[in-house]
Amino acid sequence: MNRLLYYFLVIIGAGLVLYLSWRSSPSMGYVWFIPPSVAHWADKQENDTIRTAVPLVALGLVVGGQLAWQRRPWWQWLVAWVLLLVLVILAEAGQYFRAYRSFDMADIAWGAVGAAIGLALVAVLPVGYWLLRRGSSSRQAA
Repeated sequence: MNRLLYYFLVIIGAGLVLYLSWRSSPSMGYVWFIPPSVAHWADKQENDTIRTAVPLVALGLVVGGQLAWQRRPWWQWLVAWVLLLVLVILAEAGQYFRAYRSFDMADIAWGAVGAAIGLALVAVLPVGYWLLRRGSSSRQAA
């Protein structure tokens, strides 16, 4: 992945997380760039905390893609997850100071899960692809 594109996507993603977290109103229906169907899902009471995971899955995919492309060791993946967790904590801490918003540990937990899922998908998908190729090549040999 082009380094400039990578940094652009990470900055846009982190900026969106902070912007959407620090808005005065938690309602996504008033955000012009969010499709109405997504806003409707996000604004349902039962999705209030899980919606925090969604942008972190995307950021995890972007960061994990860069780590995989550069063949980084496992500990750098762990550092990336911690940095994404810090982003979620920062977003939640900012909500403490906003009217109509509140600090919520469940949002932090869901953000951590979302980041882990994004990173894990990038880490696991190549293994699955390798297993499929290995299985198909052994069938061809038989």
